Amino acid sequence: MEEELKKAKLLAEETATIKEQFLANMSHEIRTPLNGIIGLTHILLNTTLNTEQTGYLKSVKTSSDNLLIVINDVLDFSKIEAGKNELRKSTVQA
Repeated sequence: MEEELKKAKLLAEETATIKEQFLANMSHEIRTPLNGIIGLTHILLNTTLNTEQTGYLKSVKTSSDNLLIVINDVLDFSKIEAGKNELRKSTVQA
């Protein structure tokens, strides 16, 4: 029974490590092109566009900004779960 518990604990630790590595890799792989989309959208919004094009680009920017927030939240939760979160003192201005 004790041997089975040790094996189960080892398996759980290995699984957690694999999950952590997967999330870190996926976070990077998703954020890199997403930051490109956000950056290029910002550049395009500073050019001469018609109203329809501006509306489309604003939708792209809003959607990509929101997606980046979700990705960052998922990564933050995975860090908390892995016990690797850092608390920083900051002042919030109203």
